[in-house]
Amino acid sequence: MKCDEKETKQHRPFEPESPYVVICEGFHELGLVCALLKHLDIENCDVTYPKKVDGGNGKDAIGNVIQLLVGRMPSVVKGVLVVTDADDNPDKAFKEIKEKFCAPFPKPTSSFVIQKTNRYRSGVFLTPGNGKKGALEHLLLEAANEASPTSLNCIETLRNCTNTTLEWKSNKVAKMKLACYIATHCENDPCCSPAFIWTSKNRLFDPGSSVFSELANVLRNFVSDDGAANNA
Repeated sequence: MKCDEKETKQHRPFEPESPYVVICEGFHELGLVCALLKHLDIENCDVTYPKKVDGGNGKDAIGNVIQLLVGRMPSVVKGVLVVTDADDNPDKAFKEIKEKFCAPFPKPTSSFVIQKTNRYRSGVFLTPGNGKKGALEHLLLEAANEASPTSLNCIETLRNCTNTTLEWKSNKVAKMKLACYIATHCENDPCCSPAFIWTSKNRLFDPGSSVFSELANVLRNFVSDDGAANNA
């Protein structure tokens, strides 16, 4: 398993070493996916994300990374799974990502399902999960609520007290709440990025938590050799 590094000016294009590659929307998602792969003892899967060297950052540049992986075919990569945010419209998010897939990878027919042919496979996972709107932060807040629901109640009290975020969109509010949770629970680095809350010094959540089971199941299906499409 190979996980891409934080972007630098000297960053080089990602060179996959495994048959399966997860493309995350950003570096924060990469941190969670790599933590889950390690927890699941999955070693035949690499993880990367769009960088400027690939032609851009974020969701809009995911297609660039898929094209780059196609250029390394057929000797290395046999499957691509995209992990990205559902935002306010999961159906729209899926359709936009679906169109970024190109041959020989099959276009996914539905999110959370691994589409498999005889040789290749593809899939899309929308955070925070099936039937939900939002982003990675919403999923991590579910883990925070499992670990310390009282803390989130306090953060909500802070939000109401400051009276500055009541008109913010859901994704922005989730980012604020997660930042507050990290600041009050990560003694080693209260300003820790969500990408690094999985290290031994900054570990905030258990990757074995049931909160992450849906994504874990999709990852298992993605790298399995059963030869058939599977639901999460």
